[in-house]
Amino acid sequence: MSSSRPGQRLALVGCGAIGSLVAELLEKKKSSFKVTALYDARLEAAQVLSKKLKSKPKVCRSLFEIFSHCDWVLEAASVKAALPTAEASLRKRKPLVMMSTGAFLLHQKQLTKLAKKYKTKIYLPSGALCGLDGLKAARQIGAIKSISITSTKPPRGFAGAPGLTSAQKRALEKNKSAFYLYQGDVWGAIKRFPANVNVAATTAIASGQPEMLKVRVVADPKATMNQHEIHAEGDFGELTAITRNRPSKMNPRTSALAIQAALALFERLESYVEVGN
Repeated sequence: MSSSRPGQRLALVGCGAIGSLVAELLEKKKSSFKVTALYDARLEAAQVLSKKLKSKPKVCRSLFEIFSHCDWVLEAASVKAALPTAEASLRKRKPLVMMSTGAFLLHQKQLTKLAKKYKTKIYLPSGALCGLDGLKAARQIGAIKSISITSTKPPRGFAGAPGLTSAQKRALEKNKSAFYLYQGDVWGAIKRFPANVNVAATTAIASGQPEMLKVRVVADPKATMNQHEIHAEGDFGELTAITRNRPSKMNPRTSALAIQAALALFERLESYVEVGN
């Protein structure tokens, strides 16, 4: 059962494409979660969003200012900005919804310890993935012996990724067929493609064995959708989950489903009936 109460005040940290759209859609759905405070390192981004929302949330000039105006925090910032947001929210005992699951994975022990100390929950939306319920259930049966995720996106979805080499940048412009941008562990994937592989981080967290996860990142000029394929084997049997998402019109680096997953989480927090584990 959710502990949410009607009229929960929600602060949004990160007023870019993802955060802004979640805020606008929450308002459109007439959710009991009301956006009452905004913070972004780019002040103008928060000001623009505040004008769009009927609730006219307060534009805060520092992260710590938001806590006087909220009951919950939604983090939709960068991997780098997510850690101080999460730490401050937990210390202020504000339940936290983290869109940057990569940041959580990088600092999982630290943030879990803080959450337990301050008895405050962290919620990680499933993002652009299906199959996580099955993966979490599989862990209860026994060991997961192998697990991989392959993420395939159109080249424009990788624009600005810090992990791109000069050769890869040229390939994104010129290649006519699919090619690997990365093959390795989840930590390397997060550092090289922080805006692209939250799905890999989420898979790693759900599996409970992040060190085992093999990550492949593929650019495909022929792709029209973002595709994520999870494959796992273990004592439970075998699981394959393929999700094909249309890229967000506002941010091609993410999938439209990732934004809807956040809305589904808030809906679950409001509901008296929960579906899934």
